[in-house]
Amino acid sequence: MEIDFVEIRIVGLEEEMTVESPVNPSLRYVFLRLSQTPVPIWQSYFKESRRVSRHPHWRSAWIDRRFIVVECVPQEIETTHLSDLREDVAKANKRYREYLLQQAREEIRQQKSRLQERKHLREMKDRLKFD
Repeated sequence: MEIDFVEIRIVGLEEEMTVESPVNPSLRYVFLRLSQTPVPIWQSYFKESRRVSRHPHWRSAWIDRRFIVVECVPQEIETTHLSDLREDVAKANKRYREYLLQQAREEIRQQKSRLQERKHLREMKDRLKFD
C-alpha cells in the first residue's frame, strides 16, 4: 500500500535565529530548519524519541514551527547533536508513516464494511414485497 508522505529532513542551520538561552546564559537556542512543518502527531513522535537520554551530553530539543530548537553550546551541534537529531527525525518519520498506513488500512476496512452493508440492503430490497 502506497502512503502519500514525504519524509521530513533537517535541511539547515539558521545562524541568525540563534539566541542566548533564557534558562542558562552559557547555552544557546540553536534553530535547525526542517524540510517542512511537521504535523502535531509527528511532533509527538519526535518528542517521544527525545525523551530518553542516550549519552551524557544529551540536550533538550523541541519542535517550533518548521524548526528543531536545541538548547546547547553551538559547537555541540556538529560534534554530538546532529546525529542524534537525525536519528530522532528518522524515528518520527517511521512512526508517522506507520500511523498513516494504519489509518489507510482502517479506512479501507470501513469502506469494505459499508459496501458489504449496501450489498445486503440491496439483496434484502429485492426480496421485500411492497404494496
